Amino acid sequence: MIKIFRKIRQNLLSQGKTGKYFKYAIGEIILVVVGILIAVQINNWNTHRIERLKEDSYLANLKRDLNNQMEMIERNLSGEEYIYNSLSKVKSNFERYNKFRAVKEDIVLISSMNDRYTFTITSPSYTELLSTGNLDLITDKTFKTQMVKYYEDLELTSQVIQNNNNHKDMVINPMALSILEIIGGSDPESVYKGLTSTFNNYETPVEVMAIMKTNISKPENQLILLNMTRFRRMVAYTHIGRLKLAKSQTVKLLKLLTSIDQ
Repeated sequence: MIKIFRKIRQNLLSQGKTGKYFKYAIGEIILVVVGILIAVQINNWNTHRIERLKEDSYLANLKRDLNNQMEMIERNLSGEEYIYNSLSKVKSNFERYNKFRAVKEDIVLISSMNDRYTFTITSPSYTELLSTGNLDLITDKTFKTQMVKYYEDLELTSQVIQNNNNHKDMVINPMALSILEIIGGSDPESVYKGLTSTFNNYETPVEVMAIMKTNISKPENQLILLNMTRFRRMVAYTHIGRLKLAKSQTVKLLKLLTSIDQ
């Protein structure tokens, strides 16, 4: 093609048609420019197409991550609500009888205070968007802004729960180790076996229950159990609040993501 254009220009010059030569040269320049513009446009279109395919892939993966996160939140929320409700029942029983009782109901409920639920953030797609600098591939500005805020809030929730769990371990666990001494007295091994039977829905031996009753009734042991119950109930209440907020934010972000897909 270039040889043809060159031959045409040479013929025009050899024939002395300078005016036509310049017109042709200008036309050739315009043709080249137009060709370049078309090539650039095609390249831009192809780049845009690739970016949209990447965006669609990220959005699909983000939706998967959010659904997985919702499962984690609901599992933790259910666990913390069980702890809170169990210890609320313990508190109610304590206020009703003005003491902790060595009965199966209270013992099983009290045991929930040592449970803990680790909160994990499921964000591989969001992490990849940040690490690769591809966050700008998300074209919906509202979704992008809310997504960034969502994961920032989720990080705060994770830190709050982790710190509280660590604090619980430092406060509750040492006390929990002394629970057998509290309720077992001089025969903790027998009481441990009795507790195992209780948790497995078997009948606890009468003599073991008698030991529990004697030791739980001591004022110092009542105070220890009361403080542990109050503390763990407060921790559960805090976690429930954070988890409910995370759940509502997850639902909101999933709805927004669904609207983008449509």
